[in-house]
Amino acid sequence: MRWVLLVLGLAGCSGGGGGDGGGSTPSFGGKKLASLTEPCQGITGLTGQAVLDQKTEKVEATLGYVTASGSKVSPTALTLDLIWPGSAAATCYPPYEEGAAVAGPRVGIAGLEMRFVTADGKFDETLEATAWLTTVSGAPGPAMVVGVTTRSALNGTWEPFPDYGQAGSTLSFANRLTGATSAQASGNVSMTAAPPAEIAAGVFRSGFAMAIWPTAP
Repeated sequence: MRWVLLVLGLAGCSGGGGGDGGGSTPSFGGKKLASLTEPCQGITGLTGQAVLDQKTEKVEATLGYVTASGSKVSPTALTLDLIWPGSAAATCYPPYEEGAAVAGPRVGIAGLEMRFVTADGKFDETLEATAWLTTVSGAPGPAMVVGVTTRSALNGTWEPFPDYGQAGSTLSFANRLTGATSAQASGNVSMTAAPPAEIAAGVFRSGFAMAIWPTAP
């Protein structure tokens, strides 16, 4: 099976989960910034305004489901709507490392609503989401919006291909922000065994890409 990573390659990516899955939730050290232009952790360009400058509100693309061997199959139309908070605030997170969960400094704007619908009915989800600007080697990377849920909470009919086995129950929906048109949109739905609170704090583990867009219709 093919593992993929959300932070480094969004078009073939996966996300991580949340707390420790056992009831207690780790502290991720998030601190609200005084303004959208204040840099997170003193890193130039790592600001809430840099996220908003890449703001995207609607994506229309073709999504393909990913088999365990990496093939993209059963293409279907995807409509992705992002509703941003009326009064955005930025939260800065310091580096985090706990076992397989590792993240550099990052800034997030919470309070988005992600509406994720495929024409085949496999996904029909309304998710709380956060817009993130993460860092790669200490510098700001691409901005993205990430929503998280679990398989048991899905409204659509999607099920993983049988050859994935018990690969996890947490699903993350990640779309790269471009500030431009749907033609430049890319992202994925990924599955992991990690709990959801990590994703909510911008901590992304490796996992399996279940669906990717854009793909050939």
